[in-house]
Amino acid sequence: MRTPIVLMLLALLAGCAGTPPPSAPEPKAPPAVKPEVPESRETRVIPEAANPTLTSALADEAALASAFLDSYREQTLYDSRNPQSLSLDYEFREYRWSPRRDRLMMLFENAGGDSGFVAWSLNGDASATSLRLEDSKLGRRFALILRPARLCFAVDAAQPPTWLGGRWVYDPQRPGSFECNGLTNKSAFKAGTRLPGLLGVYFREGDVVLMYDSREQRDAAAGVLAQLFPGLVFNP
Repeated sequence: MRTPIVLMLLALLAGCAGTPPPSAPEPKAPPAVKPEVPESRETRVIPEAANPTLTSALADEAALASAFLDSYREQTLYDSRNPQSLSLDYEFREYRWSPRRDRLMMLFENAGGDSGFVAWSLNGDASATSLRLEDSKLGRRFALILRPARLCFAVDAAQPPTWLGGRWVYDPQRPGSFECNGLTNKSAFKAGTRLPGLLGVYFREGDVVLMYDSREQRDAAAGVLAQLFPGLVFNP
């Protein structure tokens, strides 16, 4: 009777001495996350006197409006559509000034009878600061900073605004779709450019910032502004 018991014990001992069960795999450590390196960017802003130029000393209203509008829409840093629509889909009609000539409406009309306009607001003591921007991402650019000022481009209005009671009055049902530069919470420039804040101490909230790809374009725009607003002071 002992032999079967001995055999059973030997069998149990043999099983215990066999290959151990595989151990659970050790958890892998997550890959190390490299800290983000801030983008390296060098920027210089240099005051540079503008040289206001005009193709004609007696440029007419339509020529001035078209010159400014075409130059604005050709710039690559703006986040806007209305200037292009005004330039390509609308025709110039006339200027409308406020009595003090510190507010200007450049009026346009498309084939369907819709009104569009470029709305200027420049106080009598407004100034234009001329700058050259040297930026490792944007390259070389040229700026005019207007202060205090506001500039808006509007399309798809039922009718042009009229001056009444010391202000512009717009159509109550369809005043138009606006895009503005200056005195607005939305930047007129594309995301990622860091404009207009990139201009540093030369920029204040509410300024109109006109940014151009070349010195010639900036000086031509300065010429238009000098013709429209003779009291505008250019700095430096």
